[in-house]
Amino acid sequence: MDIKELQKQYARSAQVAQLAKAVEKSRVKSVYLEGLQASAAALVFSALALKTQRTLLFVLQHADEAGYFYHDLCQIMGDRQSTDGQGAVTERVLFFPSSYRRAIKYGQKDPASEILRTEVLTRMMPGVGGTLIVTYPEALAEQVVTRRTLDRRMLTLEQGQTVSVEQTLEQLRDLGFREVDYVYEPGQFALRGSILDVFSFSHEYPFRIDFFGDDVDSIRTFEVENQLSKERRQRVDIVPELTSDDNGLTVKESLLNFLPDDTLLVFTPTSSPGHSLPATWPPSGASSSATVPPRHPTSPLVSTSHRSQSSTRTSSYWPPPSRTTS
Repeated sequence: MDIKELQKQYARSAQVAQLAKAVEKSRVKSVYLEGLQASAAALVFSALALKTQRTLLFVLQHADEAGYFYHDLCQIMGDRQSTDGQGAVTERVLFFPSSYRRAIKYGQKDPASEILRTEVLTRMMPGVGGTLIVTYPEALAEQVVTRRTLDRRMLTLEQGQTVSVEQTLEQLRDLGFREVDYVYEPGQFALRGSILDVFSFSHEYPFRIDFFGDDVDSIRTFEVENQLSKERRQRVDIVPELTSDDNGLTVKESLLNFLPDDTLLVFTPTSSPGHSLPATWPPSGASSSATVPPRHPTSPLVSTSHRSQSSTRTSSYWPPPSRTTS
């Protein structure tokens, strides 16, 4: 039996059906799960994802556990994808790390982490659901720019759009992008003839925009190493670095404010709000006594029981009692 068949078996189970039914009830605010060992939690929630188009936010205890859980979800979900607000097919499972390479006190930003964080923000467009986001308290407590700031600092280009190339270059410079001969890292752009390459902070791969005069003829992503095209896009949102705080002048807010109102929040007890989140929790305007952050008053919180049992690294996500309650 391969992992896909195992996921389908979980999706057909009575327990997952009961969980899916419980989280859809508006009167149910919290559901507590027990008995999930090793990668069983990832199987249960990947099976739940087959039954709902709601966004799921998983908050693990720390970066290592979040990384292992994210890996499990990616392995199980495989090539399951969703359509983003740009009509492009994208992965359903996203990782939201801290933007710092080491502890925040060292102040060392990690460009790869910044791309992952920005990708999550740009994917949280109104009307877009079905995304699974994995994070941990330190990353969640690190605030992000507001939706208004993101929209203001975003350059959108669509296939067939008529736009001045010079105006586009000027906008990129205003956003802080640097002109280079060949792009190889986020925050760069290069113009060669009618082809504009831009490495946005919102995507793993740079964009190649081919102009015909002042018309956008085609948009593709491409590999930096070999310059080969990967996929065509109808539209792209080009986003600059968003982690710079402009000496504290940029207004920021919690990631929770970006999530759809029906987002399903999943915690282990030791990573739930008010238990072990850093001192910056709750986000501005939230009540510290709320079980579910007030931004999502109708969203159930799914919590998994955590008992002090040592075994393998993977089983430390959701150590095993023996029953499921709701």
